[in-house]
Amino acid sequence: MHITSLLSLLAIAYLLASFLRRRLRLKSLKCVQGPPVSSWLLGHEYELANQAEVGDLEFRWFSEYGTIFRSAGCCGEDILMVSDAEALYHILNTGGYRYPKTKDAVRFIRQISGRGLTWAQGAVHQRHKKALSPAFSESQLRLLLPLFQMYSNKLALRWRERFADNQIIDVSHWLPKVTLDVLGESSFDFQFDSLDDKASDLRVALQTMFASSQRPSKFTALLRAWKRALPDSIVEWFEGVYVTDEDIRFKNYVDTAKGAAKDLLDQTASNPSTSGQKNNSVYPNGMEGKKDMLSMLLRSKMAEDPKKRLDDDEVLSQVSTMIFAGFEITACTLTWILYELSRNLEDQQRLRAEIDAIWAKTGEDAELTSNDYDSMPILNACIKEGLRLHPGVQFTTREADIDDVVPLAQPVLSTSGEVLNKIPVMKGQRIHIGIAAYNRSPSVWGPDADQWKPSRYLDSPPDSKKQQVAIGVFGNVMSFGSGVRACIGWRFAVIEMQAILVCLLTHFEFQLPPGGLDIQTVPLRSMNAPMLRGKLDQGLQMPLVVKRRRRADI
Repeated sequence: MHITSLLSLLAIAYLLASFLRRRLRLKSLKCVQGPPVSSWLLGHEYELANQAEVGDLEFRWFSEYGTIFRSAGCCGEDILMVSDAEALYHILNTGGYRYPKTKDAVRFIRQISGRGLTWAQGAVHQRHKKALSPAFSESQLRLLLPLFQMYSNKLALRWRERFADNQIIDVSHWLPKVTLDVLGESSFDFQFDSLDDKASDLRVALQTMFASSQRPSKFTALLRAWKRALPDSIVEWFEGVYVTDEDIRFKNYVDTAKGAAKDLLDQTASNPSTSGQKNNSVYPNGMEGKKDMLSMLLRSKMAEDPKKRLDDDEVLSQVSTMIFAGFEITACTLTWILYELSRNLEDQQRLRAEIDAIWAKTGEDAELTSNDYDSMPILNACIKEGLRLHPGVQFTTREADIDDVVPLAQPVLSTSGEVLNKIPVMKGQRIHIGIAAYNRSPSVWGPDADQWKPSRYLDSPPDSKKQQVAIGVFGNVMSFGSGVRACIGWRFAVIEMQAILVCLLTHFEFQLPPGGLDIQTVPLRSMNAPMLRGKLDQGLQMPLVVKRRRRADI
């Protein structure tokens, strides 16, 4: 027998034995209700990965079974599906690092972005976070605001140059360009020049990563599940033998991003500044006083404290991680907000009136400050509602590191009809965190949770009895995560969205095309993407009618 075939059979035998041992051990959820299963082999995993619309299944199941239920993984695995506020707070906030990311999620993150912050676990994550946090402080981000405004104005200028008045513009094509340009220059002093259509190997690698990642086959769904039971060494061997087109695209992006990062860091480190020479600094380029991303990364390589030091590959991986995580999801959220404002013209008019009032107060030639943006309640309500209704990602996964009991804010019925106020979980239990489901939970947001309603953030605060805990870091939504693993760049994203929305609504009005739009929210592996129904092969699209505003109208 060929050695490859023999090793494959051994790997499959080990995998099957591991699955059976795991399934026999994890049987603590049998009292929890859940939807019926048509395939023991595939469970619900294939169905969930191939939903026509984001949330088709989860939203219906959460509505039927309550804020926590049991779904089926491949080969009989029980998965705990959670959108309950108290349970999420316990897992993500109180639990801290006791509920780490699952092993397969960590492998996937390393594959698409390297050993960066989102890959790190436990003490390693703490070390990465300490090294990077200063670059995302509120004071540091305020210094970047003029850059956000400059690129926002550049986007408005490009639209005026290239499109006639009252013309349809695919905003989903343009918004990633401005957010990529902002991220590149503000964080890494790298100019993508996307708004100028400059060719870039990194940009091409980034934008083609998920060219065909939606709708995995049954074999792919099963393969992903089986890899969870295998040691890293066997998975690495297998992935070296069985290489897919997707694997090649992921590797191409990571290699390209790390190469660009190395060039930038080498260039910065070899160019000492006058201030650095005067201070006899051990840091190149006077880095000891700077808090931009490049400076923080260079400092982390040289840190004497091992709790703050990053190795060379970790440093390069931070660049690929931040670029991957920091531009497309923000652009997608902005796309959804403009779509909702086009559907709800009264909200758009109210927001524009608020923006015009700010300009009347400051003067048309002034630059708005962070305080100006923060003082605009309708603007921030629209951003929160956009994040709530259209989160960048649909779910995330965790795994219990200890035997535990998860409390519930909303009791559910057991399979025998008993009322459950808490759910016991065993070490190793996989947990599906329903980000989109929590964001639309009627128990948190009321009976209109599925509707666009920015005024929910402007009305009087809800009864505290309805919401015992606050989830997330912004607007009580889960879109940036919560707890120790919350998105480190959430403030960056919010300030960037404030600047771009104010600029675009100052210069333009947005409407749906004649006949409207039939938008389908397609679950890609990186985000919840807007596409035109029946035209999924054309990729992301959001064609809106864009009408110019005269300065006299402002």
